[in-house]
Amino acid sequence: MATRINERGGDHAGRDRVELVRIAARGPPPQEVRLLLIGESAPDANTAEPRFFYAPKLDRRDNLFRAVVEAMFDSSAGHAGDPKAMWHARLKAAGVYLIDLVPDPVDKRRPGERAQARRGHVNACVRHAEELKPAGIIICHAPSFDVLAGPLRRAALPLLHEERIPFPLGNHRERFVNAFRAARQRLPSAADDVVDAADG
Repeated sequence: MATRINERGGDHAGRDRVELVRIAARGPPPQEVRLLLIGESAPDANTAEPRFFYAPKLDRRDNLFRAVVEAMFDSSAGHAGDPKAMWHARLKAAGVYLIDLVPDPVDKRRPGERAQARRGHVNACVRHAEELKPAGIIICHAPSFDVLAGPLRRAALPLLHEERIPFPLGNHRERFVNAFRAARQRLPSAADDVVDAADG
């Protein structure tokens, strides 16, 4: 069950809630991150049931989660209210992990503020990616690709696609799934990683 926070208590309670959602939105990383996914930002914390990729139950608005499950496993993630534990376990076993470019929700901000937030968190996101040492990276949001692709490549991080991949909302779902699968085809095999490590 998703944790609820008593919203009485003013700003302090609000900050506690945002921090809890921020922690929960990250989820536990795999022991080895094979495929790192980067989204734009954490979800809005100011709802009774915050929706995020690592939430325990599927939400009707779980667009990214549903699309990733389809792209990875050629399956439907299920219906709203269904538990996500099986899919979380399968993604973790495959070494898939999601982080956000911006740690705080930006979807309700004005376009200029939203763009500024993306630009302002590029360096921290690149550092986080470096710490995780993924075998490959897919950026799951087109405007985030615009600001992240160059810095990731300059840091010699393995971005798997040359073009923007749209967020899988509405009619973009099929495009996302196809582009995700094409990018994943460029992911080196685990055996290749072992050879590279030995050569190093």
